Amino acid sequence: MRLERKVAYALAKELKDITQEARLEALAILTATGDRIAFYAGDKKANSTELSAIGAALVAAARLALERLNFSPIKDFHIVGGTSDIEEFKTAIAVLSSHATKIADILSYVQIDEDEILQE
Repeated sequence: MRLERKVAYALAKELKDITQEARLEALAILTATGDRIAFYAGDKKANSTELSAIGAALVAAARLALERLNFSPIKDFHIVGGTSDIEEFKTAIAVLSSHATKIADILSYVQIDEDEILQE
């Protein structure tokens, strides 16, 4: 998926701010189908493909669980973070919550192709 330059820049800035505030090593934003639309790593050793694959697996597992519980399928974007220091996740939730509105505003400009939308 290709993002407009302005949207990509805004997402990159927001992800950078989040990783610094939450002291995470990397963040990825995925579609409900597991496609990566944005990635930022403060740690150059972080692998965007690996983090995105892990995130896609988590999204697929969540989708399967929701289907089995007869809930609506996931149709939104997901943010996946990674760090080698598990203690850092304690502050990550608060930081992510404080940035949620800004990320939602930025993602409202992202166009998803019809074939990328989950079929119910």
